[in-house]
Amino acid sequence: MSTIPSVKELFKAGAHYGHRRNRTDARAHKFVFTYRNKVAVIDLEKTREGLEKALEFLAEQAKEGATVLFVGTKVQAKETVRQLAESLKQPYIVERWPGGLLTNYEEVSKAIKRMLKTETDLAENKFDSLTKKERLMIEKDLKKKQNIFGGLRYLSKKPDIVIVVDAKEEEIAVAEANISGAKTIAICDTNANPRNIDYPIPANDDSKKALEMILALIADAISKNFKSKVIPTEAEVTKRVEKAIKKENAGVAPTEEEIAAVDKPIKVEAGKDKPKKGIGDGKNKKAKK
Repeated sequence: MSTIPSVKELFKAGAHYGHRRNRTDARAHKFVFTYRNKVAVIDLEKTREGLEKALEFLAEQAKEGATVLFVGTKVQAKETVRQLAESLKQPYIVERWPGGLLTNYEEVSKAIKRMLKTETDLAENKFDSLTKKERLMIEKDLKKKQNIFGGLRYLSKKPDIVIVVDAKEEEIAVAEANISGAKTIAICDTNANPRNIDYPIPANDDSKKALEMILALIADAISKNFKSKVIPTEAEVTKRVEKAIKKENAGVAPTEEEIAAVDKPIKVEAGKDKPKKGIGDGKNKKAKK
């Protein structure tokens, strides 16, 4: 596991600054060390404890190939979250939260599929027969969809974990994650309710340095432990079945390994190129956890 920053390092990053007393959520008082000039000072030992628990959980889940959704729509975090998630090939949201993403996943996934199809059709010049105005309208509509769903192209199923940069700002994301059963990890400033979060990390969510430090640790925990279970394509499954049938017709009984391989996920080690399945692969069978 990554080395947890010391209290001094967190202090230098500004992770200790909370909100004013009148804006501090009563349920977050357990993370407050003291108040200075009516401003909450976060207990950085509690920050270290929260980080340690969250990173341990992430490392274990990464070994199982869990899908992690990153959510960070505030200006200080957008670009960091985008780069981090793309490097990990994990879904992310850095604009507004698309309502119903987790509670009405089937409908939202259809919109994502339509976006991906339009991108493919444009790349293959399938709209060349349309007028310039019609193509511009399609491109304009696609741009809107990409703004909302662009970071979700790696989302092939409901996420197992939702990582939130600002628990207060992303209350809807946290609420939907709780309803859907996804585990939540969130940076919680003193104005947020930590009781809604499975793994709260008390810290200043307005400090870019503190956010970058914590997100780098999260990315490290995932990348060092991640192993993906890739679902075989329909063609691969068909090929395996046909091979087993041919052997049976020839009077040769298939081995137990061959029988098990008919629907066996292909394991890919972390850090190696892997045929990541997109959300558009609706015919593929779901991987077994």
